[in-house]
Amino acid sequence: MQDMSEATFHQAVDQVQDLIEHALDGGDLDLEMEHIDGSLVLILPEGQRLVVGRQPASRELWLATPDRTLHFNFDPERGWLHDSGEGTLGEVLAAILEDISGEEVELDIDAESL
Repeated sequence: MQDMSEATFHQAVDQVQDLIEHALDGGDLDLEMEHIDGSLVLILPEGQRLVVGRQPASRELWLATPDRTLHFNFDPERGWLHDSGEGTLGEVLAAILEDISGEEVELDIDAESL
């Protein structure tokens, strides 16, 4: 979303990264988390990594998975939405974590990211 200021963009990404971290800390999924250069890195026991990063120039949040990189734009009414219509960041990230781990994952982060 280009009309979002850079400061507001960084604040929105910081907030959703914190929400992801707290939601996963409260769950049973076995993983490690690190903050590296503005990105939240999720490290699964098998060594697979997911990276929730920021792209300030395009005002996008990117989710890098072992297979692909997904782009999300911020909608003030619905939160971070996948640019190809696959759902919200919480829905997409939960599905990817479920696929990788084989465990059920629920991330109620979307409404809280507004």
